[in-house]
Amino acid sequence: MLEIHSKSIENGFEVIYKNDPLPVIYPKNFWRKTPEQTRLALVDNLALATTMHLPIIFDTPEIVYHSGRPLLESYFVENFFRDIPSCTEVDGTDTVEYVRRYFNTQYRFSDPVVKIPSDEPVEDGFRAIVGMSFGKDSLLTYAVARELGLDPEMAYIIEHSMTYEEKHKTALAEQFKKEFNKELHIVAHETGKLRDYPYLGLPFSEFGWALQSTEYALECIPLAYALQGKYILFGNEQTTSATYMDKYGWLVNPCWDQTHNWTVHIDQMTKMFSGRSVGTGSLIEPLMDMMVQRILAHRYPDIAKYQMSCFTETEAGRDYRWCHNCSVCAKMYLLCVGGGVDPAQVGFRENMLNRTHKNQFTLLGGKSNLTYLHSETAMDEQLFAFYSAVRKNAKGELIDDFKASELYDKAKDREDELFKKFITLYEPISVPADLKDRVMTIFKEEIESFEL
Repeated sequence: MLEIHSKSIENGFEVIYKNDPLPVIYPKNFWRKTPEQTRLALVDNLALATTMHLPIIFDTPEIVYHSGRPLLESYFVENFFRDIPSCTEVDGTDTVEYVRRYFNTQYRFSDPVVKIPSDEPVEDGFRAIVGMSFGKDSLLTYAVARELGLDPEMAYIIEHSMTYEEKHKTALAEQFKKEFNKELHIVAHETGKLRDYPYLGLPFSEFGWALQSTEYALECIPLAYALQGKYILFGNEQTTSATYMDKYGWLVNPCWDQTHNWTVHIDQMTKMFSGRSVGTGSLIEPLMDMMVQRILAHRYPDIAKYQMSCFTETEAGRDYRWCHNCSVCAKMYLLCVGGGVDPAQVGFRENMLNRTHKNQFTLLGGKSNLTYLHSETAMDEQLFAFYSAVRKNAKGELIDDFKASELYDKAKDREDELFKKFITLYEPISVPADLKDRVMTIFKEEIESFEL
């Protein structure tokens, strides 16, 4: 049997696993600016959200929480369940077995009382709290929020399992602050150890990441109270809802908690925990990836130069924010070229379209442990981006190979279809209603400026 304790502390809270306290620490005084009832409710809810995968990976039938039953338990249960096929796809394990484990697990709470958050709203909220990773999605979200006059503030939640990522992002944040006089509000997130498998003493697994966006949104509530936040904004673009069927007939959504439908549920949660004053959404939902990359570099070049989308998980990423040796770097480079953007503008130093990088493109037969890169939408995106790069006279051995292949002919035959799929505005459900018209106007201007 597993046991979890949790408690509020001076500048945050901690989850205690096997007598090891794992704190979540906010900037000084942020935590205490949140109403006490809400703080207590956050602790109970985040204790479950950060640990509910543990009985599954340890194959233990019971976990006991020495805390109250969480108000959001039913939300977390669905969020976790929906992500199981994606996790087993990455791990190469049996979905049926893990669904059985989850269904049979008993989650018990020593205190049956559900703590209800305060109904006290954020006072005079007007700002956007942007979950900042320095990837293209969060940077574009920040840039659009700035253009809309939302005076965005950046929240950065540090994950324990980062290799070189934290080092590079800390350096970017320092440069960003010097240029824009904006602080990166860092939340030290030691509960991230609970999805760090060397810490757990287990072989790697994808389990533990299912509720990441849900966790982060709730962890941003104290930032909203401290910084007069009205919106919590994530960079969930259109393709986050892409799905595919695995070979066993399970529907796989590689990032369920980033889908537009789930973002609507996260919006409900953050409103529950802020006296109905803080909503959650995504400004970039109407866009596919290629237009996200293009708009960032084309409309906001001052922001684009800070982009870091690579995870820098290997030694190739030790000294620079782009490792130039992974499927993420390959994808971003291709999206730049296909969108008519010079990759150097976002920091690339090598041509990722030479043959040495062929195995990093899933369209060209490469493999990636990022399951979304194997989806039909991702394959079509690469097909269209290569085709657009050819039309824009981009240089690279893989461009030459593509032009001489059947893939080019397929893309040419589907040109109208692919253009309408990737260079268009989709009707959003997670863009905050009071911002929607202005957001769509910005994106419409950019869509109309794109030519093959």
